[in-house]
Amino acid sequence: MNRLRSMMLVCLLATLPVGAWAGAAHGRGPQRPALWRTYDMIVDLDNLPRTYTCDQLWYVFYDLLARLKTPYASLNVLPYRCSRTPSGDLRSPRVQVQFQMPRVLRGKAVKWATLKAVRRRIVIGPGRPKRLTASECQLLRQIRATLFASLPVKIVRSNLNCAAGAHFGLTLQLWVAAAGR
Repeated sequence: MNRLRSMMLVCLLATLPVGAWAGAAHGRGPQRPALWRTYDMIVDLDNLPRTYTCDQLWYVFYDLLARLKTPYASLNVLPYRCSRTPSGDLRSPRVQVQFQMPRVLRGKAVKWATLKAVRRRIVIGPGRPKRLTASECQLLRQIRATLFASLPVKIVRSNLNCAAGAHFGLTLQLWVAAAGR
């Protein structure tokens, strides 16, 4: 009986596209045809609890978008209305971000696909990305309400309780480029 089950499984896997079962074996799910969509956005941050330098904001946004698996070549971050020093009083900076993310195609549009995309879960919180610290809950809360609200991401889990000592974080589900593409 086990031999019969094994043969049926092999036959089933042989009928699937290679990417579909290979990705599923690694928890990545099936691959879908996609193409790159370019985003050019301005993220307005309002009345943050502390002052951020332009360098600090650049690193946080760059690392955050890199965590979402955006291609480095497409990634551009330009903070402004930010402080030159951490002791400044500018608390409502703006950050312009330019990047690309896969857009999954369906129907007749699949003929225009230039890559394959897989659905992934990405965890964001202190240390994820590396430069996001435990004191930046309010910053992440505003990024969720502005940047993530404008992107094709699904928020699977959200704990943005910014009380002192509270653990905070987000779990996002989104399409990323499949490995090897």
